[in-house]
Amino acid sequence: MQGIALVKNLGKSYGDKVIFHKLDMTIGRNEPIVIMGDNGCGKSTFLKILAGVLLHTEGEIEYYPNIKISFIPDRFPKLPFSVEEYLMHMGRIQGVSASLINDYIDEYFGLLNMPLDFRKTKIGNCSKGTIQKVNILQALITKPDLLVMDEPFSGLDEDSEEGLLELIHKLALDGVAIVLACHEKKLAQRITDRIYIFSDKQCRIINGFAQQYRIIFIDKADGRNEVLVEKADLPEALGMLISKGHEIYSVNPRHIKTGGGQDE
Repeated sequence: MQGIALVKNLGKSYGDKVIFHKLDMTIGRNEPIVIMGDNGCGKSTFLKILAGVLLHTEGEIEYYPNIKISFIPDRFPKLPFSVEEYLMHMGRIQGVSASLINDYIDEYFGLLNMPLDFRKTKIGNCSKGTIQKVNILQALITKPDLLVMDEPFSGLDEDSEEGLLELIHKLALDGVAIVLACHEKKLAQRITDRIYIFSDKQCRIINGFAQQYRIIFIDKADGRNEVLVEKADLPEALGMLISKGHEIYSVNPRHIKTGGGQDE
């Protein structure tokens, strides 16, 4: 796997409030990465840092020299342009000819299940799903080396989801490094095996959705407590708690809800 970026001990804080810390990640071509976790856990903050939109407060990111990064934010403004006017404008900024932009619109409108008459529709009059598609389209007018996407499936219908899945796999095969946030675990599993979970101000890679376990135990001095451990560390953690005289109340796998809320 050819590396495109190396994230080392990355952290972000606002004053005394720690959003996340000690984040390590190797980002390579051909293998997308999905970021998951509860709302407010730091996913969007990390993606903005990775895309160069926001500064981090600790650690570093080493990028492959001279890479092009495209960013798809979770919210896109209702600009006073038609879809075609906006895409033409964004393409010209990047030095793309009008004829090539036209070809691009024809191809990607079909892939994302957009009727061609949407070309002339004002962005402000578009539905949330259509605006999200415009958001995706603007980021891909020219091929990026690294594509960062914050909840790109938000607002999309089933056919458009399938189109975006196809597009993600096509881009990955074409050598684009992809990092995206997704709250639908079924979609995440169809994208990649490299899934990271934001939890407790940290970010850990998992090999499945039941790899973390929540142990609830009773401390004689401090009452009820809980701890999250990786599946591989579960026997050792239980042994240590029991050896210290704690009573084990329950042990359950920690799953991520598809709606992006609290754990099940």
